[in-house]
This record gives sequence, structure tokens and C-alpha cells, in this order.
Amino acid sequence: MRAKKLTLAALLLAVSMIVGIIENLIPPVIPMLPYIKIGLSNMVIIVTIVLLDYKYALAVIALKSIFVPIFVGNPVMILYSLPSSIASTALSSLLIYSKKLGIPSVSMLSAITHNILQLCVAAIMTNYLVFGYLPYFIIIGSVSGFLTGVISYITIKYLPKNLLPR
Repeated sequence: MRAKKLTLAALLLAVSMIVGIIENLIPPVIPMLPYIKIGLSNMVIIVTIVLLDYKYALAVIALKSIFVPIFVGNPVMILYSLPSSIASTALSSLLIYSKKLGIPSVSMLSAITHNILQLCVAAIMTNYLVFGYLPYFIIIGSVSGFLTGVISYITIKYLPKNLLPR
């Protein structure tokens, strides 16, 4: 059983990295806010939490947060991505396991958390003026988080039953 979980985790890591690299090739959704991405690879993290568990999801997100910036040629992005990704994955895990919120809501809260923590890192690295982006990050994080949550939910719903936890 452990080999099956490890193989599935490796597959999910590969998918999240491919999606993350492709997403970095897409021009900004809003040109005035070039740092905002849709967060499509976060769908894979939610699927990982549901299919495997939070430990595998944390491993997948940590490796993705390190390797994607290296592959796209922007290693400084690791400083922004790693802490916020780990924290938002931990939050997603807690919320999913509590079963009090649906996956779209969990994804939305995770996206907002991720964005706020990235702004905190940016404030440490630059200055506090980056918090002027906060309203935009919350609005766009809410919309994109909800959409990725809906897609995650649909994906999980239609996965083969032998992949789902018992």
C-alpha cells in the first residue's frame, strides 16, 4: 500500500509541476498586477489531500515550490512560494479534514491565505507598501480559489473509486 501511495504522490507532484511551469508561461491575467497567477496547480494539492493525506500534500507542495521556480529560472520565487504554500496547504488540510466546509470554500480560503502570506514575505523583502495590493489579492484569490476548488471537487468526484480513500 505504501508503494501505491508513493507512486501516486510522485505522479501528483509531476502533474503539479507541469501545471505550475505552464502557468508561469501564461501572461498575467491583469497586466497592472503581474504577480497574480490563477493557481491551477493548487487543484492537484487539494486532490492530494483527499486521495492521500496532508503529509503527502505537504511534501508535494514543498517540492513543487522549490523545483518550479528553479525550472522557470526564477529561484527567488522560492522565498515567496514555499512558506505561503506550506501554510495554505496546512490550512486546507485542517479544513478538509474538519468536513465543515466544501472543497470550493476551502480552496478559496487557502488562496486568500497564500496571497496574504506572499504579501508578508514581500513586505519583509521590500517594504510595507506592498500591502496596497491586498484588496486586489483578496478579490482575485477568492475568485480563482473558488474556481480551482470547483474544478478540484469535480475531479475528485469523477476519479476512479479505487483511488479514493476508504
